[in-house]
Amino acid sequence: MSRRIVFSVIAALILPGCVQDPVSVKPVVPVPSAKGVYVVNEGTFGRGNATLTFYDLGSFQVYNDVFASVNGRNLGDVGNQIVIRGPCGYIVVNNSDKIEVLDLQTNKSTGTISVGSGRSPRQLAFVNDSLGLVTALYDASVLVVNLRAMAVVGRIPVGENPEGIVVAQGRAYVANSGFGSGRTISVVDLSSMTSVKTITVGDNPSGVALSQEGLVYVVCGGSYGDYSNPADDTPARIVVVNPGTDAVVDSIIIGGHASAMALSADGWGYVPTTDGVVTIDTRTNRLVGSFVKGQYYGVGVEGVSGDVYLTDPKDYVQPGEIAVYAPNGQLRTRFPGGVIPGSIAFKR
Repeated sequence: MSRRIVFSVIAALILPGCVQDPVSVKPVVPVPSAKGVYVVNEGTFGRGNATLTFYDLGSFQVYNDVFASVNGRNLGDVGNQIVIRGPCGYIVVNNSDKIEVLDLQTNKSTGTISVGSGRSPRQLAFVNDSLGLVTALYDASVLVVNLRAMAVVGRIPVGENPEGIVVAQGRAYVANSGFGSGRTISVVDLSSMTSVKTITVGDNPSGVALSQEGLVYVVCGGSYGDYSNPADDTPARIVVVNPGTDAVVDSIIIGGHASAMALSADGWGYVPTTDGVVTIDTRTNRLVGSFVKGQYYGVGVEGVSGDVYLTDPKDYVQPGEIAVYAPNGQLRTRFPGGVIPGSIAFKR
């Protein structure tokens, strides 16, 4: 079982130096033109209290519970991911078996994509403006979504308990977590929409990211073995796959356990682990070392400044916060989020 699910169940163009302390928290709608940061707060499993936070990078205002404030209803049960394409934001709501489509100018929902009861959607990747692929945790599949019709139009069997997914060179790469027991990624051919092979990577693959050089980085969280015996754990590692050949070209042991990774445009990867946040040089595929201490959960890198946003879920019950660090590891600011802040997306 992934760390993300374990904790959920247990808990039931800004330049360097310009980030300031948040002015206040406002439960109202951000201005339409604002550039900023969206954070999906998962909420407690089974409570239906997922929320959406927006941090305005012009005014440094924090707007919490944006979705409910605008739409007059809750976001749903376990907000797992937010991704942006064009004028829309797509929020994958895991335990509610849906994807909310958000107009980023108004934060109004323009529709809800139902993926089918019990499938448990996890992450969404785009094939093009009309087609998306979403991993279905309990369905051992990738679902094909028509984004214009807002409907699931196909199903592709993959490995057990798929989570992360990226698209590269006409294929999709899917991390088959196996709830901690998986060791493979599935390769889906986008012309035929079929799974054409599996690649062995490492214990518990869950997060995936695509570098500027076009390489696929797979976060293998490591095996927990017997949960009561840390001595039989295996360490987290980053496995690098060349999508041109589907060959594993590197494997980088990072230690601890991990499930997420964010890559910058200038060759750095940031991975929150149970031993702190580590940095990887993606130009050499080498572990650089510790970036900051502390146990963080989600991670994102702002594309212009290179600032690193890390989510802190605290005790997974009370509202968490988001810490913003400069690329040199200096803390810039912190701002409040909701319960279990996780996925991050940048509105530019």
